[in-house]
Amino acid sequence: MQKLVKTGLVVAMGLTMTVAGAPLTANAASKTKVLSTRNIASKAVHGRQGNIYSGVKLSKVSHKLKNYRYTTWYATKKAVVKKHGKKAYVTYIKSGAKRGWVYSKYLTNGKAPFNKPKQMKNDLIATNRAALSSGSAKVQDIVNNRDTYSDLGNALVGNDYNWHAEDMRKIQAGLLNIYDVYKGRFSKTQNADLAAMAKKVDALQISDDWDSDASSTLETFSNTLGGLIADL
Repeated sequence: MQKLVKTGLVVAMGLTMTVAGAPLTANAASKTKVLSTRNIASKAVHGRQGNIYSGVKLSKVSHKLKNYRYTTWYATKKAVVKKHGKKAYVTYIKSGAKRGWVYSKYLTNGKAPFNKPKQMKNDLIATNRAALSSGSAKVQDIVNNRDTYSDLGNALVGNDYNWHAEDMRKIQAGLLNIYDVYKGRFSKTQNADLAAMAKKVDALQISDDWDSDASSTLETFSNTLGGLIADL
């Protein structure tokens, strides 16, 4: 009888050890093992899906690529890891203060696509601020409530700026402020021509009311700038 009891205890202890040991085996299998890492020449990449992990062992998610579809990242390292018993390739990427490791299969070489809607929204906000800071009611009225590049650009074309000297000086400041928002956005030739016009506008010394030469210079600049903005 005692022999049977002892045998039962041994079997029970064996089962307990087996059950207790099972999670340890599973945990060991689920750990990520880093097989190799290497530095690479920095290159631009972007992605639309996948997690970005803070460490190469892929244990903590710090960002999600789907939230950065229009962000250009720069890859500087690659690693080979083994996770869940399977080999995988990961890449270290960074953009400003954001950085981490991502499965290489989720990355595409090259810069991210341009987010035109977001850029346009930011530009139109900046344009309104530029007009407001000039103190020109005329320029503020022209740019107010414009929701596309085309709408704004067309509004800058065909205006009469032949006013009192004080008003014209404010228009001068307003147009130059708007130019500062968009300069450098066009072709090389267009940028050069527009820069020359801006320099001429900036040099204007408007002291007389109804200065036709000054108003003509302002109108030419406004028409040219507006036409280019409309085509963005």
